Amino acid sequence: MKGRAAAALFCLCFAFAIGVWGKHVLAQLSSDKSTEQIRALEAARNDAIVHGDAATLERMTSDDYTFITLGGELRTKAEIVKGFATGAFKCESREISDLTRVYGNAAVVTGRSTQKGSENGKDYSGDYWFTRVYVKENGRWLTVALQTTLIQR
Repeated sequence: MKGRAAAALFCLCFAFAIGVWGKHVLAQLSSDKSTEQIRALEAARNDAIVHGDAATLERMTSDDYTFITLGGELRTKAEIVKGFATGAFKCESREISDLTRVYGNAAVVTGRSTQKGSENGKDYSGDYWFTRVYVKENGRWLTVALQTTLIQR
């Protein structure tokens, strides 16, 4: 009897360990998929910025979006979309490199941006650090916040 009880206990513990390990593997696969989704969104957002595609930026951005500019100004989604739609914001080129971290239904992208562009005719070309935050709502990733900092040379 002792042998059967020990074997049953071993099987139960083994099954539990497999279940915990499987849950970890599934969570990692989900995180990897989310990371790739965020990277694809960053690339699409970058293309939209370079091409002045206000409609794409509108779709990718939450209604309560906040952007803290280099000058410490707080901008809303409506201001950003309007700037691109009217041509007040122009970006000739923009290259990004980033580190993406996913935390369930939230993601943080920290990276470097090298860009050439202008706002209302004023040059804002340079190298910047940025942090962008995404939240997954109703199965869709949306950017909710961005802050940029000029890299001093």
